[in-house]
Amino acid sequence: MGLLRSIPLQVIALALILSPYSSIAQFQQLPTPTQSVNKTQNQRNYRTQERPLTLPFWDDFSGIQIDTNKWVSEGATLSTTVANAAPSIGTLLLDGIDEKGRPYSTVQFEQGFTDRITSLPINLSELSLAEANSVYLSFYWQPGGKAEMPDSNDNILLQFLDKDSLWVNVWEQSGGLAAEEFFFTPQIIQLLPEFLHDGFQFRFQIQGRSSGPFDSWILDYVYLNKNRSLTDLSFPDRALTVSNSRPFEKYAAIPLFLLKKDADLAWESTSNEFKNLDRGFRAMEYSFEIREKENQTLVKSINSNTPFNPVPIAQERRTFTSNLIFEVPLPEEEMDYEIVSYLVTGDGLLSGVENGVNVTYPEVDFRINDTVRTVIPMRDFLAYDDGSVDYSAGINQRSGMLAVRYEVSSSVYLKGISINFTNFTQLGGVIDLMVWKELEEAPIYKKEVFIPTKESLNEFGYFEIDQNIEINGTFYIGFTQFTNDFLYVGLDKTYDNGSEIFFNATGSWVQNETVEGSLMMRAHLLETPPFENESEATIPLKIYPNPVLGLLVIEGKIDAINIYDPMGRNIILPITDNEKGKSVNFEGMQRGIYVIKTTINKDQKSFRIVVK
Repeated sequence: MGLLRSIPLQVIALALILSPYSSIAQFQQLPTPTQSVNKTQNQRNYRTQERPLTLPFWDDFSGIQIDTNKWVSEGATLSTTVANAAPSIGTLLLDGIDEKGRPYSTVQFEQGFTDRITSLPINLSELSLAEANSVYLSFYWQPGGKAEMPDSNDNILLQFLDKDSLWVNVWEQSGGLAAEEFFFTPQIIQLLPEFLHDGFQFRFQIQGRSSGPFDSWILDYVYLNKNRSLTDLSFPDRALTVSNSRPFEKYAAIPLFLLKKDADLAWESTSNEFKNLDRGFRAMEYSFEIREKENQTLVKSINSNTPFNPVPIAQERRTFTSNLIFEVPLPEEEMDYEIVSYLVTGDGLLSGVENGVNVTYPEVDFRINDTVRTVIPMRDFLAYDDGSVDYSAGINQRSGMLAVRYEVSSSVYLKGISINFTNFTQLGGVIDLMVWKELEEAPIYKKEVFIPTKESLNEFGYFEIDQNIEINGTFYIGFTQFTNDFLYVGLDKTYDNGSEIFFNATGSWVQNETVEGSLMMRAHLLETPPFENESEATIPLKIYPNPVLGLLVIEGKIDAINIYDPMGRNIILPITDNEKGKSVNFEGMQRGIYVIKTTINKDQKSFRIVVK
């Protein structure tokens, strides 16, 4: 089989192809943990809520996770990539998998209710007669977006909880709407008297295929308030709508030492997009900056309060671009930078009138979507991806090979390879890690390794290269798999670098032409050889046994020992003295390749140890 054809979805990969080993093969969606909401935690918040919420209720989903002070989420996730032409940065995705990324059913084509999101109770019992006649709920909806489109027999429901604690259907939309996937449709619904009680809730529920990330619906900009009308679908809000574009063309990250060699040539401009959600024009300004992520120290101002020209008109959507980026001060040590874009719009808190007095509502702050931060790693790796899983991709062929192409303009050394394997049930499996100079030739490096365990979806498995590999020009990194099941690799949909992906499932290499996105494999580089050649070794040491199950013996006089796990992290293990030197206790450690770096005086030597 070949590389899977993906159909975009937030935190997924989705496609159906025929396989000689199974009648249907498919990608499996896995939600990003930082964007998912724990179901039991939401229910706990609901049970311990001291008092109901009050009007206004507003959420544009521009945060990093679903707001548990407003919602009980069952399977919903946030996304900045799945929607087309969103009202503001961040949207809510509902589809056929639960909050842990599992299908609701193991039956391939089973239909049923899947994701649901419910508001916490809202007190609507204390409204005046005039206010009671003017309570409306509005929202924007989109079928599919970049995800899989719901069919005509799929639907999304909006339900209100009445005074008798019964859920009532107040709005329903069926799928099969191919044109609507490219824009958001506004909807506004009046609340009738039977819903104006002290424990009112509303919820969105979808129905469709429950065996995977299919039949997807996207929601945004949910707003419930009084003193509204059926035509109240404009907002005093100017919002950014997408992530900042990357300044390194197709690369999301370039090693710091390469940037220092030619800092100016690597940087381009960056850009973003705004949406004016108001019915009137508004003069606005925009800024772009580069800051240190950790302490927010300003590194460089790219644009500072640049006026939009022409002035944005009512309901306008516009892409805008920064000045060219020159002379970026680079850090002495590896760290993360951020590109920060922000608008000066005059946006503020929602205002209104209560008992003849002008008031503002802190629950609705239209400024929260005026700033977007995009991480620019100043590290040791080349990467096409931005570090966030949107999809998965892979092949389902034993002895099949998958590779990503990179290129450097000067001689460097390959330090390691990191790969994001997204299927947690496949962690601990075995692959052959491989490096090629030319795909039609034999690999210049091949090593059997274990796929390391991890805690979160976005976490990469790091594989250290245990010999000096010098590269210059084009090279390829990847692996051979030993299963006919799809081996899931993360796919970032922010930018399309699909032409850099190659696969070999039938004995010959093929360049990908169907999957759009960036496969999440990274090349870690060094300017100098990571290991000294054995002939140059000056430290008389012996290390045994290798592989090791428990105690590792290091013979020789040693000043310091540093141990690095398969993820490249410096770890601390029990070290004891013995007659010949020292012993390191690896008992209970996960399998994989560890690196022992020893120091005597100023001399260092590194050893690769296999823990079984």
